[in-house]
Amino acid sequence: MICLICKTPLSHSLTWHSLFCLQREERICKECAGGFLEITGTVCHKCGRPQTSEELCDDCLKWEANPKTRALLQQNRSVFQYNSFMKEVLARFKFRGDAELVYAFEPSFINTFQRYYRQLHLTLVPIPLSEERKKERGFNQAERLAALLKKPVIHPLTRIESEKQSKKSRAERLKRTAIFQTEKGSVKGLNIMLIDDLYTTGSTLHHAAKCLTLCGEANLVFSYTLIRS
Repeated sequence: MICLICKTPLSHSLTWHSLFCLQREERICKECAGGFLEITGTVCHKCGRPQTSEELCDDCLKWEANPKTRALLQQNRSVFQYNSFMKEVLARFKFRGDAELVYAFEPSFINTFQRYYRQLHLTLVPIPLSEERKKERGFNQAERLAALLKKPVIHPLTRIESEKQSKKSRAERLKRTAIFQTEKGSVKGLNIMLIDDLYTTGSTLHHAAKCLTLCGEANLVFSYTLIRS
């Protein structure tokens, strides 16, 4: 087996423990694993951004100050920081069609989810791509990430905006209006966990939460992302 990122051979020792305890096998080498920077320590208690206190960060203060977006998203938690190494790996995963790279994130993605949300009964909702974007990439990265968690997954959201978010400035992302649509009562009474690859301003996730809460009639909406920039 070779490392999913650098393609160097991996040497795994097969043990009785790994056979009978269903231990997840690492799919990347130690050098590449060391390039990822997991989020630890103090974070904004709302969005999970690394900072020196648990007080609301500047972005969350703005979301909570707006009556239209206040309390739509209960909490976001993310696994990794957006360093230069992660930026390159994410580009390969999303834009160059390397879908197998999702397994490079698997152990940390599962462990962090269990640390925060083990006790909650949640239904996963991957953030959808437009049909054009999904056809271009060949897969939806949020769906691939959601599948790692082995939880119920539904797809109540339809994306009605197709422009690439990476092409937009921070201000343009925050000024967007409707991005998604859903049927009335599509998630009525459910506690929803939105899954996405990257939390930047929180705009996409807040729009999804608004759609699922006001139209879909969700009970509570959380989000979980691979990366917090």
